Amino acid sequence: MLRKDDKYSVIISDMNSEGNGVCRVENTVVFVIGGVTGDECVIKIIKVTKKYCVAVIDSLISPSSHRREPLCPYKRCGGCVFRNITEGYELEIKKRVVEGAFLRAGISIPVGQTYGGAFSAYRNKAQFPVGYDKNGRLSFGYYAKRSHDIVFCDRCDIADPEFTGIAKTVCASAEKHGVSGYDEQSGKGVLRHICMRSGESGVMLTLVINADALPCTDEIIKEITDAHPRVTGVYLNVNKENTNVIYGDKFIHVKGDKKLTDNLCGNEFETAPSSFYQVNHECCEALYSKAAELLDIKGTETVIDLYCGVGTVGICAAKNAKKLIGIEIVPDAVENAKKNAETNGIKNAEFYQGDSSMIGTVTDRADIIIVDPPRKGLDGDVIRAILDIKPEKLLYISCDPNTLARDLKILLKQYTAEKAYPFNMFPRTSHVETVTLITRGG
Repeated sequence: MLRKDDKYSVIISDMNSEGNGVCRVENTVVFVIGGVTGDECVIKIIKVTKKYCVAVIDSLISPSSHRREPLCPYKRCGGCVFRNITEGYELEIKKRVVEGAFLRAGISIPVGQTYGGAFSAYRNKAQFPVGYDKNGRLSFGYYAKRSHDIVFCDRCDIADPEFTGIAKTVCASAEKHGVSGYDEQSGKGVLRHICMRSGESGVMLTLVINADALPCTDEIIKEITDAHPRVTGVYLNVNKENTNVIYGDKFIHVKGDKKLTDNLCGNEFETAPSSFYQVNHECCEALYSKAAELLDIKGTETVIDLYCGVGTVGICAAKNAKKLIGIEIVPDAVENAKKNAETNGIKNAEFYQGDSSMIGTVTDRADIIIVDPPRKGLDGDVIRAILDIKPEKLLYISCDPNTLARDLKILLKQYTAEKAYPFNMFPRTSHVETVTLITRGG
């Protein structure tokens, strides 16, 4: 029986999807925080349970060939769990994560090599919580792993390089004009989050406030936009609820452009602050190109795009279909999708606001269905609606291999799949995106 504070000499044999090294000591599985496959090290046990133990590296005897020095100094942030390994090894791990999810679900689908792309400065979206640092200054950062403690930072290597500079100006200007930071424990304070999204046209900034209005709005916004001309549009979002949900229901446009525009696969898209849009432009284009290749649209098909957001997947991968039908629950995103179809000269598209399970009320037939659900995957009602329509092809874009595997296990009773393709949409984090085409016949 291993005990807390015991030390052992080990060689790390593997890594899990959370970025922890894995080894065995006296037939007990030990997860080693910061461990990398191939590390020879002395570990110290910090947690003991009936099934496993958790340890930290006490001393590193011989580092793994997969190990690299982290560029980022903020260890407690918890976002970049693969911050200490090489890019190539991260791609290997993420392929194995998808393979492992399929294996546990009892389905057999070959998995291709993970597409890589940029590993830094790729995020076109950031949501910074605001609070007071150790010096009592208004500041911003990220939540520490599994907590709402803010890890204050002045840079983020995976985000748009200008985001942290804009956030610094927001905090300095807010503090100058007497705007308080929000405190989750008391529910008091005004400025809750600083949210940004970047695209071809600039940066859309949204300040989430625990009030009906932001004091000194004009002065603060002028100071921000004067210092950062790339900020082309500014919103306030009112969230006075005691919740960990970032956005409230009310958005107030206060300056500049109401929409942000970007270009994907030669198509122009506009988005609103609340609309879904992939965070990694380069990897997104690669994924949509693969989706178009797999769908192989001939021009005679009716395509349904579920969870369509602002219409990106359907417009990029299926705009040459005979008919394109999009369904999305966020009203602003539906309006964006309609405008995006018009902007890109697509006259055969229709977009509806509602839950994805409503597809049966929109049409009773489709040759192809595209799904790009949230991490929870497809609800049972949505799967039943898809099986009722019986499309010849179903393209599943997933951001969680476990829910993808769960849903495919049901769908593969009537469909077959040749291969799954992982994409590193979120480099350095634990997440991996996967695109899989399934066709009728099982």
